Amino acid sequence: MKKSFGAKTLIFPTPVFIIGTYDKTGKANAATAAWGGICCSEPPCLTVSFREATQTFHNIIEHKAFTVNLPSEKYIKQADYFGMESGKRVDKFLETGLRAVKSELVDAPYIKEFPYIIECSLFQTIKLGLHTQFIGEIKDVKVD
Repeated sequence: MKKSFGAKTLIFPTPVFIIGTYDKTGKANAATAAWGGICCSEPPCLTVSFREATQTFHNIIEHKAFTVNLPSEKYIKQADYFGMESGKRVDKFLETGLRAVKSELVDAPYIKEFPYIIECSLFQTIKLGLHTQFIGEIKDVKVD
């Protein structure tokens, strides 16, 4: 028999997307986003959602771009760290030793050590309440 949990955000497993952005000064930032996925095939688009309180929210608004970086199992601790610390307080790349690479296609960095990268330009934003959904048009996918 199924048990009701009510209206909750329960979907498992959630993806581990590390979102790469630049702040106002051009400093690279990375943040873990569990709320995202593919949302359109033509044009190819994906979504991620952030609260306005986050640095990544403001970075995406400022630069109109972001990258989605999928870590290998080797980098799971760094992926967790990216979701626990704020880019307002620390340089996450300096702290983890990972390297930010400037995308040639969008105004956002990607993580050199991660095997799967999606480069996106901001296509649309939708205010959903506590979170804002950022729809990114996929400009390229890079895979090792």
